[in-house]
Amino acid sequence: MKIIVSGHGNYASGLQSTIHLLAGDIANIEYIDFTDNMDDIQLSERFQRSVIGENNVVFMCDLLGGTPFKEAVKLSQVSEKDIAVTSGCNVGALLEVGFELTTYSAPAKKLAEKLVKISQVQTKVFHHQAIQVDDGVEGI
Repeated sequence: MKIIVSGHGNYASGLQSTIHLLAGDIANIEYIDFTDNMDDIQLSERFQRSVIGENNVVFMCDLLGGTPFKEAVKLSQVSEKDIAVTSGCNVGALLEVGFELTTYSAPAKKLAEKLVKISQVQTKVFHHQAIQVDDGVEGI
C-alpha cells in the first residue's frame, strides 16, 4: 500500500516536514506539491508516474474538489489499480496509518476510510473552563 499526499502550494512537503520531525521517514508515503509553476496536466503526469509499480494507492489531498483531488479522482477512474482518494485528512491520521503501510493488505478504500475516520476523531475544539481551587487542600 502506498499513500500519496498532495495539495496546493507546499502542502505536501509541509506535511512531509512535520512527519519527518515527529517520526522520521515513513516508507510508502510520497509527497507531491502542486505549485504555481505546474498545471493540471503536469500534476496528472506526476501522479501517473507515482503509481507505476503499485497495486494499491490512497491519495490524501488537501481540498475536496481542488486540482490535486480532481486529478487523483480522474486517475482512479481510468486506472486498473486499486486507488482511493481522500480530502482534508490530518497529520495525526497519516502518522497513525503510516507505519501500517508495508504490511497493509486490505483494499485502498478501507485505508482511505480509516484516514478519514481518524481525522474526524482527532478534530476538536478546545473549550476553556474555569479552574476550581479548593483552599482546604494543600498543593505541591
